[in-house]
Amino acid sequence: MMKAYSKNNRGQRVAYICQRCAQEMHSYYDENNELRGADTVHPFTYGMELETSGSTEKARGELAEYKFMPSHDSTVDVEFKSPIMNNLKSLSHLGKVLDKMLANGEIEIDSSCGTHFHVGHNKLNAETMGYVRRFYNSLFVPLCEEMQRHPMETEQLFGRNFGYWSDTINMHSDAMDHTNFINVQHNVTLEFRIAYFRSGAQYMRVAKLATKITEAVMNNFVEHFNDSEWDHSRYATIREYRLHKAQVAAQKIVKAYLKAINA
Repeated sequence: MMKAYSKNNRGQRVAYICQRCAQEMHSYYDENNELRGADTVHPFTYGMELETSGSTEKARGELAEYKFMPSHDSTVDVEFKSPIMNNLKSLSHLGKVLDKMLANGEIEIDSSCGTHFHVGHNKLNAETMGYVRRFYNSLFVPLCEEMQRHPMETEQLFGRNFGYWSDTINMHSDAMDHTNFINVQHNVTLEFRIAYFRSGAQYMRVAKLATKITEAVMNNFVEHFNDSEWDHSRYATIREYRLHKAQVAAQKIVKAYLKAINA
């Protein structure tokens, strides 16, 4: 992708993406494996899918500088996939950049767009995500029900409420449904499809809650999935024990959500 540079009215160098190169976008299914941010000791990684209904050449240039990858999405103008971020500091900085772009009219994010947020974990892989899929409903239905009880607070926190592309779930829902508000089709991340960027500060609140949710799933459920020792007098089968651990994680997830909306 070719970039040209010019000076803005403050004498700063600004990148622009030419129209021909802007059209050379990646497939919807391509992943952005670029890394951004210094390595940290915590186990989490982060990513953003920034759907836009419009973007200027200047915006495309700036996003390219931050290693965003433009891709086709039939439902929006362009979907920009962020690099993999090792820490929330990188995300916070990007949030401020996007605030400026929105304020200056360089990008448009309307009701047709989402800003899906991904959280990865160093122990989240094809095998462990399989555990999450098997107990998906037990893990996330209590959160969904709590969010439905607080529609105004849910919208204020996530930037929008449930909808066609970020749907509610119940105990009969298919874990692999792409439109679930928490999507587990990816092998290495939880995708929070209900996330919508309204401001950098608001999106950081989403990121912090999503981290807490992922942490609860990993520490209270996944870490115990294959425990060799469990209370046989209390649980008749290993499945009953795993269900108990999923319910413990679900309670912590709901607690984290309630703390976030009351902060």
